[in-house]
Amino acid sequence: MDKKVKNRWIESIFFSNFFLIVLSFTLNIETNIKLGLPFNSLAYYAFISAITVLFYLYAYRISKILKSSNNTRTQFYITHRKSVRIFTILLAVIALFSGIILAINCLPNYEILTWKWLIVLFFTALLSFGYYDFKFGISLRKTMLLKPFLIGWTWAIATVFLPVLFLMLKNETHYIIDAKFYFLFSQTFMYCVVNAILFDLKDYEDDSNRNLKTFVVKYGYHFTLNRIILPLIFLGFLSFLIFGIWYGLPLHRTLFMLIPIICLAIFAFKLNRPKSILYYLIAIDGMIFLKAICGILSVILFE
Repeated sequence: MDKKVKNRWIESIFFSNFFLIVLSFTLNIETNIKLGLPFNSLAYYAFISAITVLFYLYAYRISKILKSSNNTRTQFYITHRKSVRIFTILLAVIALFSGIILAINCLPNYEILTWKWLIVLFFTALLSFGYYDFKFGISLRKTMLLKPFLIGWTWAIATVFLPVLFLMLKNETHYIIDAKFYFLFSQTFMYCVVNAILFDLKDYEDDSNRNLKTFVVKYGYHFTLNRIILPLIFLGFLSFLIFGIWYGLPLHRTLFMLIPIICLAIFAFKLNRPKSILYYLIAIDGMIFLKAICGILSVILFE
């Protein structure tokens, strides 16, 4: 394959957020396998993957009057407006039909939900709407401290909380929510928080121009990397160790589970100067994919 054609394919996969389908699917599978639960239905995986990509596509929508941009990702959306529109419509159709199937299968059993589940769903919905620039006077996306934690929370909900919830609704069965669930939720949350801040590093110039008060815009590139990202990675490292000790896991399995967080730390240490947007997208999304794969293999290989 010609190098230019290959590069265009890579740009299309990552700039269009198509790779998020893979991330959503693998993280959900990790939850099923790690918690020892049956797999969700195909309709569920189609629905959750479609709405995940739609969430980001809407967040990065480009004004019709914008004709060019120095940001390569923004320019991709400008150049491929028609293709992105078709992709968005296709995902919306998938989300609609799979959502209808889920509603038919799950709504009859809604009575098994406790008020705690409903509060979490309502709280997450409010946060998700707050991510966009709706004219309510508040935009969480422009709030420095909340943006990465909002992203981390929604990813943990979509990949740890929802697969359990929809299994309960489909099978009309109460699954035991034990420490393993909370460990997995917190690990996914913290891992995605770090990745969200790393994403802000790649968007530093664009966010600064758009007056988005991210960590890196307020404190600078190197301060964010050394004083915020690396300490959070260390906390993630500790959570994996505590999980291994809590469940008395063998040392080799605990070390295997630490691979994603170690790779994330190495990647962060090597960010001595800003890289291209595509580099960040491939590397950071790849880190999340690595977390999911290592989580799946830690069960398949060592249990």
